[in-house]
Amino acid sequence: MKKLLPTRRSRALPVCLLISSILLLGCSLLGKYSEIEYNNLVVEKVNETSLAVEATTGLYNETLPDVVTEEDIIGTDEMQSSYETAVKSLEDTTDLLVLEARNLEQQNAVRTELETYRSAAEIYLESYATMLSYYSEGTYKENIGQVETLDEAMHANYTTFIEANNDLVDTLESFVASTE
Repeated sequence: MKKLLPTRRSRALPVCLLISSILLLGCSLLGKYSEIEYNNLVVEKVNETSLAVEATTGLYNETLPDVVTEEDIIGTDEMQSSYETAVKSLEDTTDLLVLEARNLEQQNAVRTELETYRSAAEIYLESYATMLSYYSEGTYKENIGQVETLDEAMHANYTTFIEANNDLVDTLESFVASTE
């Protein structure tokens, strides 16, 4: 029977511990993104969502006549589809709130602005849903006076969304500019 030499084992253990330490350190950094990587992930999803939200406003402006009357027939299918796309896109930004950046200052600042952005988008989309319901159910034919109120609320909420978008963009840019 052959004896195993203890020296081989004792050398293997420190090597295994060293490799384990390196892997553990690497794994802890794997889930955290550099400033540029973090920004890129956020920008990719936020741009998609912003475009989807902007598309709802574009369709609204294209679909509705300048002056709505009780006699108008207003189709809402395209606006409904655009709304659903925007809602889905906004839902897809939820996972951005759990991304981890190596720079905690960046992560906290972006998360704060992202939460404001998401909230503003939700409020805008709620007002858009109210408008959709108003037109798709034909309520405008019975209560034409709501047209202006809904329009003003929706546009005000859209303006708030755009401001939140711009604030998020400014925050993201500030971290990219600091790395250049």
